Amino acid sequence: MALIAERSAAGGEVRTYGVIRDITQQKRAELETHELRANLTHLARVNTLGALSGSLAHELNQPLGIILSNAQAAQELLAQSPPDIAEVQAILSDIVAADRRAGDVIERLRTLLKRGQLSLQPLPLNQLIEEVLHLTRADLIARGVTVIRELAPDLPPITGDRVQLQQLVLNLILNGAEAMAANAPGTRRLHLRTMLHQGRVRASVRDEGGGLPAEADRLFQPFYTTKPQGLGLGLAICRSIVAAHHGRLWAEPHPERGAAFHFELPVAGSLDKP
Repeated sequence: MALIAERSAAGGEVRTYGVIRDITQQKRAELETHELRANLTHLARVNTLGALSGSLAHELNQPLGIILSNAQAAQELLAQSPPDIAEVQAILSDIVAADRRAGDVIERLRTLLKRGQLSLQPLPLNQLIEEVLHLTRADLIARGVTVIRELAPDLPPITGDRVQLQQLVLNLILNGAEAMAANAPGTRRLHLRTMLHQGRVRASVRDEGGGLPAEADRLFQPFYTTKPQGLGLGLAICRSIVAAHHGRLWAEPHPERGAAFHFELPVAGSLDKP
């Protein structure tokens, strides 16, 4: 509601009246747009994890297989007379460790699949990258991709939502791996680098694939894709995530070979300073 006062030539107030504008439809449209964006982000995350289903099955089958074989070995040892208690205790320790590994995989999946409000907290970017690499390890091995890390030590934390930033890193890693699918074996190298640049934390994901298309910035437009079966949402959502964290995301060809995707995020607490 806006109040408007009319005054006489002498400056005295003659009358005051108000104007009321109904913004219900505007607010409803804003809420629907926000909900649609959240649904698309969740859809892209589920689609990405679906592509990793074989890798994730391997990640779970490995510790579960260790648990089974160790349990069978423990049964055989306990059937001996006398049983080797020390060896059984060591086997039980291996079972506990393998169970925790399987639990960690399931917890990471549960975290990435859940929907919820943006939860901002100080986060170490290097650790977050390592978590995503652990999740994609088997898939990258199956694709013949070698990961080369150049993660700067003692990086200051960033402020962000762990799930969204994991999705950002996951999308960029898989995008780089897919860009090298046509490469000869032994030439599929993915370079991950972090650094502090002009007071902001920068991360780069560089592949050694065929490079960028002529209109590289179109890669970030929704539903634009160069992949036969792509949704065209991955990089668009990556840019949306970075923008929501007050950062920026861009791509550029690498002078040697392939393409590099960079994103920069503010250091934790820097946005609160005057």
